[in-house]
Amino acid sequence: MTDGGAGASTTTGAGGAVPFTHVRVLCLDQDGCLLLMRWRDPVDGHDTWEPPGGQVEAGESLLQAAARELREEAGIDAVLRDRYVVVHRDDRWKGVPRVRDEAVFFAAVGDAEVRPDMPTDEEASTLVEWRFVPPGKLDRLGAPVYPDDPFALLTQLLG
Repeated sequence: MTDGGAGASTTTGAGGAVPFTHVRVLCLDQDGCLLLMRWRDPVDGHDTWEPPGGQVEAGESLLQAAARELREEAGIDAVLRDRYVVVHRDDRWKGVPRVRDEAVFFAAVGDAEVRPDMPTDEEASTLVEWRFVPPGKLDRLGAPVYPDDPFALLTQLLG
């Protein structure tokens, strides 16, 4: 979740090593729209839109974690590009500061249907909705988007 202060660096890497604890996946559908999920903080009720993602589990590579999180949060099996950009996150969730760098991957998901399969009741209860959002329409979502400009990150990932 973001307070508007998150920014993207231009650092890129391959998905094998695990220098980060969290991952995200920017998913584009066949129309070039980006999958975003709206989460509601259970402590203060603020909403944030962000791409699917989460924590890297023990023994996983970054790429494996990103693919797993995409399956869990969106119910989508996709081939992820083995390259990421690093995004700094500085916000609060459940009243606790989160300051970390996250590895952000890309996946083309075509016309895949979103079917979340959350592993915990807490995750299921904080997911409000999801949408495929076209470029130029992020400002119409009514809540902050993390990372701040995900479409700009796509340029780095696909470049």
